Amino acid sequence: MALEEPQLNGRIASVIGELTVGLGWRVREELKGALRGPQDKPDVLITRADSPPIVLENEYHPARTVVDDCLTRLGRELNPPVAESSGTVSTVIAIRSPASLHKCATGSIAEQMLKDGEHLDYAAYQGTENNYTRFPQRGFISGDIRHLIDFIKPAAEAPNVIEKAVTSLRQGTEDAAAMLMACPAEVCIAIAAKLRQPYPPVDERDRPQEAWDKKTQREQTAKMAAAIMINAMACQQNLTGYRGIKSLAQVRAEAGLTQDAVIEQWEYILSINYWPIFHIAKELLLEVTPFQAEPILERMNKTANRIQIAIRTNDVAGIVFQKLISDRRTLATYYTRPESTTLAAYLAVPENLDWANPETLKNYHIADYACGTGGLPLAAYQRARELHRNHGGNPDSVHSYMMENCLTACDIMPAGVHLTASLLSSVAPRERYEKTRSVLYDYGDTGSKDKKGNPVVSIGSLELLDLKNARKQAILPLSQQMAMGAAGEQKPIEVDMSPLSQDLVIMNPPFTSPTKRKNNEKSTVNLPFAAFQTTPEVQKAMSVRTKKLSKKTIGDGNAGLGSHFTAIAHNMVKPNGHIALILPMSSMQGGSYDGEQSWSWQKLRRLVSENYNDIVVISIAQAENREAAFSADTEIGEVILIARRLGLGESPRSLAHFVNLKQRPANKLEAQETAKAIRQTVSGLMELNNHSDIKVGDNIVGSARLTGAHPLSRWGSVRVVDLGLVRMAEELSKGSLRLPQHYAPVRIPIAPVGALGVVGPIARDIEERGPFSVKPGAGSGTEWPMLWNKDSDVQFSMETDPDSAGTIKDDASESEARNIWAQASHLHINVDFRFNSNPIAAAFTNRVTAGGRAWPNLKMDTVAREKATCAWLNGTLGLISYWLESNRITGGRGSISATAIPNIPTLDLRRLTTEQMRAAVQIYDDLCQKRMLPANEAYHDPVRKELDRRLLVEVLLLDKVAAEQLAILRNQWCMEPTVTGSKSTSLAK
Repeated sequence: MALEEPQLNGRIASVIGELTVGLGWRVREELKGALRGPQDKPDVLITRADSPPIVLENEYHPARTVVDDCLTRLGRELNPPVAESSGTVSTVIAIRSPASLHKCATGSIAEQMLKDGEHLDYAAYQGTENNYTRFPQRGFISGDIRHLIDFIKPAAEAPNVIEKAVTSLRQGTEDAAAMLMACPAEVCIAIAAKLRQPYPPVDERDRPQEAWDKKTQREQTAKMAAAIMINAMACQQNLTGYRGIKSLAQVRAEAGLTQDAVIEQWEYILSINYWPIFHIAKELLLEVTPFQAEPILERMNKTANRIQIAIRTNDVAGIVFQKLISDRRTLATYYTRPESTTLAAYLAVPENLDWANPETLKNYHIADYACGTGGLPLAAYQRARELHRNHGGNPDSVHSYMMENCLTACDIMPAGVHLTASLLSSVAPRERYEKTRSVLYDYGDTGSKDKKGNPVVSIGSLELLDLKNARKQAILPLSQQMAMGAAGEQKPIEVDMSPLSQDLVIMNPPFTSPTKRKNNEKSTVNLPFAAFQTTPEVQKAMSVRTKKLSKKTIGDGNAGLGSHFTAIAHNMVKPNGHIALILPMSSMQGGSYDGEQSWSWQKLRRLVSENYNDIVVISIAQAENREAAFSADTEIGEVILIARRLGLGESPRSLAHFVNLKQRPANKLEAQETAKAIRQTVSGLMELNNHSDIKVGDNIVGSARLTGAHPLSRWGSVRVVDLGLVRMAEELSKGSLRLPQHYAPVRIPIAPVGALGVVGPIARDIEERGPFSVKPGAGSGTEWPMLWNKDSDVQFSMETDPDSAGTIKDDASESEARNIWAQASHLHINVDFRFNSNPIAAAFTNRVTAGGRAWPNLKMDTVAREKATCAWLNGTLGLISYWLESNRITGGRGSISATAIPNIPTLDLRRLTTEQMRAAVQIYDDLCQKRMLPANEAYHDPVRKELDRRLLVEVLLLDKVAAEQLAILRNQWCMEPTVTGSKSTSLAK
C-alpha cells in the first residue's frame, strides 16, 4: 500500500511546524481556496506576519510536473481568509520525495522517517511565473527536513529586502545628517566627540584638497550619528508593546515627536536595559537643540519605519554604517558581507553537538574581539539558534542568558558596539536581559602619565594579548555613564574576560601593519594607532605597549594586526573550540623560512598547524582582488580560516582542506548551501593530496583539496582554479614531472635554487645602509653597473642590460664596495613578477652586475650554470615553480622575498651530463635576445614554446609527444586567475 502525496504533504507540514516553534510560521497542507484563481490549493502553505507567504510543491521522484506546479504558484495572491502574510507568493520550493516515503504503509511511519533524517530533494523558484530565478540553477539539493527548513528561511526573504532597506537607510541618513550639520557648530563638535570621530573646523586658508577632506569628515560624522539614532528608533518599533514600550506613533500622538518625549521613552527602555542600543543614541540626541530635534526626529522616524522589518535578521545598519567610518581605512576595518558571515558561521559552528539539549546552547560561547557592526557574531549566534530549533528546541527561552553570559562583542568604536548589540538583541527583541557582553574598549590616551612622564594608553582588544587569568572589563569606560540596571539604579556593569573560555572566536580583524607608513612615505604616523586623532606621542606609546604584550605571541609587528588578533583568538578559545578568521591572502603565502627563523605570517601558520585540527581554508579563485575578498571594500584577496583547537591529549595532524570557490556566493541562501556542500565534500575527502569538485545541485561551485599544512611552509593551495596544477607543481619540486595525458610520472633532476647558488645583497644593503649611491642609467663604461628597476619595455628577453650605475659614497670605503661586488653575478631573479605584463622570471646581464630593488642577483659557480638556470626559470616548468613559491595575493602578480629565492625549485644542473649542460647553454644562447610575451601569454608565445620544446627534448631527453603534452599544462597555467589578472590577453577570456 503506497502513501499518497496529499498524505505525505500533511506529514511534511506537521514536521516543519513542530521544528519551527517560535518562528511565527503557520504551516498548513492542502488548504483549498488559499490562493486566488485556479489551482488554489498548494501542497504546503507557510504564512508569516508581515512577510510574503511561502509555498511548497511536493511530488514523488521523478517529479516530472513539479516545475509547472511551482511556476503556476508564483505571483499568486492569498485569499483574505489566509491573511497572516502580506504580499504575493514570490517563493515556491519544489520538493522531490524519494520512493522510500512512497512505500510507507502509514503517514506516521513517513513522519518518523522524516524526523530521523530521510533525505528530500529541493530547489527554490523566486519571482513571477514569467520572470523567475531558480536555485540551484541545475539539479536539486539533497538534505533532510531540517536542512530543508534552513533552506526555506533565506529563500523566503522578500526579493531585494536588504537592498531596499539599505537604500532607505542611506537616503534617510543623508537627509538627517544634512539637518544635523545645520545645527550650531558646537552641537556637531560635541556629537563627534561622543563618536570618537573628527569634525575639523573650516579654515579659509585650506587648500582645495584639505577643504574637501574636512567636508567629507564632517559629513561622515553627521551621517554616522544619524544612522545610530535611526537604528535605535527602528529597534524601538520592534520592542513596541513589550513591558509598556511605546511605538513612535504613540509617542507622537501623546506628546509629539519631540526631543523630550523620545528621550523619556529611551530612558524607560534603558531602565529595562538595552543600553548598548539606546545609550549612545540618547547621548547624541541630547546634544541637539530641542527646536532642531523635532524635524530631525520626524525625518528619521520615516526611515525607521521602512527598515523596521529588515533589521530583525539583517545587518542593514552595518552596511551603511561601515561606509561612514572615516577611520576605517586607517584601522583597516572592513565590513564583512552578509553572505561571507553566513558562509563562515555555517562552517564554524559544529553540527555534531547535542543541539536538542538547551544546555548545549546555553553553554556555547561566541566571541568577536573586533566586532565592527556585528555581522559575524550575529551569523554565528543565528546558526547556533537554528541548530537548537531544528532539533525541537526554543532558542528564545535562553536568549536572555545568552546575551548576559555567552555573546562577547568588543570594539573601540562606540557606534560599532551599538550596532552589534542592536543586532544580537533583535534576534529575540522581546526577551528581557539585565546586561550584555558588548564591550566598548578604551583606545588611545587614558589621560594619565607613567613615572617617566609618558602617556598611559589603552590599545583596545589588544589588551587581551597577554591575558593569563580572568579579568574584569567594564562594558563602558569607568569615566562614562554606566548602563542602567533592571531596577533603575545606576551601576557599573563588568564582564569576565577569561582565557580558554570561548567555544567559537569569529573575527574579521584589522589588517593594518605597524611597519607601513602612510602613502609609503617616512612619517611619524603609525597607521594602526592613528585613529581618533591620536598624537604621534600616543601612537608611539600604543605601539610600545602592543610590542610588550605581544612578546610571547605570534604578533611580531611585521604581518599586521591580523596576526595579533589571531593570537588573541588562540588565547581565548577553549580546547575543542573553533576559530573562524577572515584574513588577507598573504597569511597563507607570506613569510619565509630559511632553516632557522620563521617570520611574520609563517608564525601564524605554525601556530595553527601545531595547535589545531580540522583546518579548512576557503579562498575565491577570481582575478579581480575585490572579487576574491570576503569583505566589502578591501583591495586584496582574503581567506576564511576555520580550525578546531586540539582537545586534551590530542595530537596535531598538520593537514588542511583547501577550498577554492569559483566566485563569492551572491546571497545568504547561496552561502549557506555552499557551506553545506563544502562540509559534505570535505568529510569525504580523506586521501592526502587528492582533490574533488564541490557541487550545489548539479552546479560545480568550487573544488577542495586535502594536503599537508606544514608549520614551516607556504600554504599554496589558495586562489587556484585547477588544484591538479598545484599538485603537479608540488610533485615537480620533488623531481617528478606528471604531464597531462601521460600516466607515468617522469623523473627529472630538481633542486632548490639555494643548492646551486647564493643570493646577493638586497637593495638596502647596497644603497640605504651600504656603500653605494645608485643613479639611473648605465653605459659600457659604467664601473659599478646595477640591474635595479623593472621596465617591461626593455626587459622583454632573457638577456638584458644594466639600468643603473653605482658610485661609492664619500663616507664609504672601497673595501666595503668590493665586498658587495664580490657577490655580483650575471643572473638576476624577478622578486615582483607581474605575470600579465612582465615576460621573464629571471634575467641575464652580459657582464657582472649587482642586483637591485626588483632584481636581486643569484651567483653560481660558473657563467654556464647561470645561463642554463635563466633558460629553465623562463620556461613553463620554471614559471610554474616560481608561481607556486610566490606570494600570489594580487591577481596577475606573484612576489617573492630575497630570503625565499633559495626555495624556488629549479633544474639540478649538478646532475646533468656534459652534453645536457652544453645543450642548456646553447638553448639560452640561441633564444636569449628574442622578444618574449608577458608570462600570462605563454600559451601563444612562439619563443616560449620553442624554449619549452628544446628544454624537454634536448636537455631532459624526452620525446616530442612530451612537448605537446606540456602545451596542455602551459595552457592550464595561463588560465589561472593569479596569472591572468584582469588582462584581456588572458587565455581564460
